[in-house]
Amino acid sequence: MNKWLWSMLVVLVMMVAPGVEVRAEDYVKPVTIPTGEVVGNSEYVWRSGDPEKLVHIQTGEEYTLPIRVSVLHNIHAIGDGRFILEGWQEWMVWNPQTGSKTVFPIEAGSGLHAVVDINLAAETVLWTDDKKYVTTSISGDILGSIPVASMYEAYGLLDDGNVLAFVDGQVTKRTPSGEVLETLSTYSGRVSGASFIEEANQWVVANDDSDTLLIFDMTTKQWIEKEAPSARYLIWKDGVYYFTIRKMYTTFYVSYNVATNEWRESPIDDVFVQRRGSWYVFSENRSAGYTPESFWKAPWQLQVNVPKTTTRYEVGRTYDVNGTVTLVDGTVLPVQEDALTVSLDRQEEPFLWEQGKLTLQANESYNTIFKWNDLERRLDLWASNYVPLTLDPPTGVLGPISGKTAPNTLVFVSVTKSGYQYSDPIDSLVNYQSKTVQSDETGRFIWQPTRWFAPGSRVNVRIGSASSVYADPIERVTVKESGDTSQNGITLVTNSVKSGVTLQTTPHAAVEIVARSEWGYETWSEQADENGILNIKSFSHIWFGVGTKIYYKLKESPASQFRLAEVKTTYDPPVFTWTRTPLMYDKSIKVTSSIDQAYRIYRNGVHVATTRAMPYTFDSPLKEGEVILVTRSSGEATYELTKTVRAFTPTLSVTDTLITKTQATLSIKKTSTATVRFYVNDKLVSAKRLSTTRYTVPAKPGDRVRVKASVGSKSREVSLTLPKTSLSTLSINDEKSLWVGYVIPNSTVTLKKGSTVLATAKASSTGRVTLRFSRQPVNTTLSLTSQNGTFRHVQSVKVTTGPTPTLVTTIPSSASKTLKATSNVAYGTLTLTRGSTLLAKKTVTATSTTLSFTPQKKGTKLTLRLVTPKGRSVTKTIYVR
Repeated sequence: MNKWLWSMLVVLVMMVAPGVEVRAEDYVKPVTIPTGEVVGNSEYVWRSGDPEKLVHIQTGEEYTLPIRVSVLHNIHAIGDGRFILEGWQEWMVWNPQTGSKTVFPIEAGSGLHAVVDINLAAETVLWTDDKKYVTTSISGDILGSIPVASMYEAYGLLDDGNVLAFVDGQVTKRTPSGEVLETLSTYSGRVSGASFIEEANQWVVANDDSDTLLIFDMTTKQWIEKEAPSARYLIWKDGVYYFTIRKMYTTFYVSYNVATNEWRESPIDDVFVQRRGSWYVFSENRSAGYTPESFWKAPWQLQVNVPKTTTRYEVGRTYDVNGTVTLVDGTVLPVQEDALTVSLDRQEEPFLWEQGKLTLQANESYNTIFKWNDLERRLDLWASNYVPLTLDPPTGVLGPISGKTAPNTLVFVSVTKSGYQYSDPIDSLVNYQSKTVQSDETGRFIWQPTRWFAPGSRVNVRIGSASSVYADPIERVTVKESGDTSQNGITLVTNSVKSGVTLQTTPHAAVEIVARSEWGYETWSEQADENGILNIKSFSHIWFGVGTKIYYKLKESPASQFRLAEVKTTYDPPVFTWTRTPLMYDKSIKVTSSIDQAYRIYRNGVHVATTRAMPYTFDSPLKEGEVILVTRSSGEATYELTKTVRAFTPTLSVTDTLITKTQATLSIKKTSTATVRFYVNDKLVSAKRLSTTRYTVPAKPGDRVRVKASVGSKSREVSLTLPKTSLSTLSINDEKSLWVGYVIPNSTVTLKKGSTVLATAKASSTGRVTLRFSRQPVNTTLSLTSQNGTFRHVQSVKVTTGPTPTLVTTIPSSASKTLKATSNVAYGTLTLTRGSTLLAKKTVTATSTTLSFTPQKKGTKLTLRLVTPKGRSVTKTIYVR
């Protein structure tokens, strides 16, 4: 059942059966995890303090650590009830049940400070000190050391005591001292860590260059990959990987069955999920643990709805409360009303709560907290004695103000603005205007202020007085401080202190103007010249400078809106633009500007350079998602250009495909910075790189090959299906002038000796082709090419010496008119003679040839002879029976 149908079912249940409750079988209750930090996949939690302790999760038994570890990552569960403890210059293997302690005989100051991996089967431990990886036995004996060559490599332990290494694009099996024993596979990108999943016999690999879940299967030596951005908190359970991912600002809980490729996910974006040992918990309650399977049925969100029909809740009216619980898998379950509890946050205003019904009993805002089990939902409910009130949209800076309320009701209306106002009589604007008006018998009220509204003034209406709370106060802006983008017949041409505010309209049009600065306002009308130009550079009573705001509209169009031009610079803004958008892998940027000032360049908010030269080259290539900011100053103004570096879709094409029976060599053209992967029948394969444009993959005729080139989050794919055919092996000797075989279907087939074409033909739809050519000397090198579009098959062979012919024949009787001769060659001339008399002669075109002749007497001696084009012969004497 999909989520929409389920949601409709929930609504119907709540309407017709409000007594239905969240049933125990519909959701999972958590297990209680003791306070502390779960140690790996062990049955213990670690508690800090003095002394530090281990607490058994099931029994609650406590065990005091024999040495201090200080932090969780310095204690490691071996897997058989023992732990490795890392103290200050001291390492120890400890069994809390038996109390046994074994101190590692590693010298103090050796630098080892982090356990990377533990393999119980091999009784080995892998350590690191950022300069080398050291393998020791669990008893502390050093078995080998591998120097760290790069931060982008990972190591783990194998059951046979050797080391698995992910280094420089290769997966290798090594000795503890680093000698390579076997290369298992290859990879692309930068590996920063690897974890072994013992039950699956798989390694989960962290790749810094990808949002893909990468899994290396030790059984098949193949890579498994799945798009999983920001995968975290991974757990393996009964053949399924569980983890969380993050995409488009939303967290999803995921299960992934590698064997069936089943992928399941559910958004849980407004909670924070963490892993505690083999459990998942919500950050609000880290003691409530769920198994990976049961987490799908964990309640994670409480929704409460208190429906109302008016703007505010009314005092004394009873409201029905509806509650639902959402599980992680998206299931929505109704909550029985009496299962909810209600309280107020730091308030004691009176309210009634009974069987899902809420009554608010005073004029007040109620910060209400609804709870069900460990979940809560806060609602801010404002109750008042309700009186209807509406305000018509103000008609601009000229008024009037009108609206509707209850009949014959007093309404307090005010207009306010901020800023100092000159007292000069020419200034018609006011700081504050207000009046109490009464609605008529229909509830309509209207007020016309006596003077001009200042642009940006705010209109406020309330019932009765300024302090009344019996209806929602309404507040609107008469003219917005930001410029109105609607057309009003006037175009802004210039906008600076130097050039002034220049407007373009129709010739001689009257323009209504309001000027505003921090010192006051002026209003007037002015006429455009014969070209429709009007320029404003000074006023009578206020200073014209940066920060001055000019509102303007045509006087003949009272219904149109004022538009805003705010003077932000002393000089007109320069031309300041990107000449090239920054892309991933770029090392330089370039902008152009019409002012001669130094550029300040920032990368992810960090200042990296001040320079006058463009283009600017960074120390390292740009990465996807980085923010590049370039600023330039002109006078008191600063101009900025900001771009987020984005990936680009790479180019990709396959120009040639060389096919053999077991592999295909692809020649590709791609963006040089793109990484490339190859898939055969939708499985990722390891490709042998022959050059930057040629790769060999294990594919046979008929397979589907897919090539994927990626640049960051962008990728392009090309798919091709190799022609299905059986490729014959080229074999030619010095006797042959004909070759029949199978090549690429519908291809053009050419046989060459050096640059000389010996034969050419067109293969059939099944790939069958016949080539006829002149016989060639022994040891001559011949090449066969079969090409159809971008698909190509090539073979080379040296001409061999033809075999010595053989003959087998039937014995004719005195009545026989034919005999059948069989040879090991399909060429040459076959003759039948009696003494010097020629009885029959025939050119051989097959290994079996029939000769016709006149019947011979019994006992007649006949000679059968086969001679090849190169003069090789065989003779057989037969007697007529």
